[in-house]
Amino acid sequence: MAIGNILRHMLGIDLSHYNEMLRYEKDMDVLRALALWITKHRRDRSIPGLSDPKQYVFDIMKFYSRKFAVDIMQQSSISDESLSLFHNSLYTLNRLLGISERDIARAGEQQRYRNSGFWEMRKVLGQFGDVAESAHSDGITHIITAAVSGCVIGEFLGFQISKKYGYSIPVDHMVFARRGKTPTAGHLPDGFSLSGNHILIADDAVNETITSGVMVKELRRRCPHAMISLMTVDIDPDTKYSGYLDQFAHVYLFDA
Repeated sequence: MAIGNILRHMLGIDLSHYNEMLRYEKDMDVLRALALWITKHRRDRSIPGLSDPKQYVFDIMKFYSRKFAVDIMQQSSISDESLSLFHNSLYTLNRLLGISERDIARAGEQQRYRNSGFWEMRKVLGQFGDVAESAHSDGITHIITAAVSGCVIGEFLGFQISKKYGYSIPVDHMVFARRGKTPTAGHLPDGFSLSGNHILIADDAVNETITSGVMVKELRRRCPHAMISLMTVDIDPDTKYSGYLDQFAHVYLFDA
């Protein structure tokens, strides 16, 4: 069996997407290291050249998630120019913040599901219009992604809603403090405020209840009376049928 067919059979993605994933994954680990840095940063530690380093890292995450979502919307892949700019920006920022290669490797090791990410959405791109229609009909007012792997997925849905219905929906990204591979707390930008009263959690994969459970807990702490819905590209069958999804106002799944 040819290598492309093997990859399609094993991973459900084509060879070009798999090659893109390999190019992107190391920089994803750099971004994961930055996300972990956010959860540990102390306000009393100044960084030369950055008046608010924590917010700057959130802004970098937002900027490239949106840029990649636009690339996927326009050409179904990430451009070499975007990847190069992303790579250079991340490594420049790492030097400023003192993030080491060891920190980057550790961030990769703490990823619960290796090689999960926005490329999985490529299998179901044609279904995002239907999800956008449902989210609009159900009155979703704010999208919160599970960073880092869910960032592009949430931004892509936001663009789909904007394109189809002519209004912008806020998209924010939650990063996680971790104990080993286990998320223990969710962090949002310091100036976060909820738009409306219906939050959509966006993640690439829900293969257990830990990450989304942390997100629900943090969002309930901040917004006790908000409705919370869930969108995921992939879900473990045991989780899907366990009753865990019953807590969400709406659940948006995809047919792979």
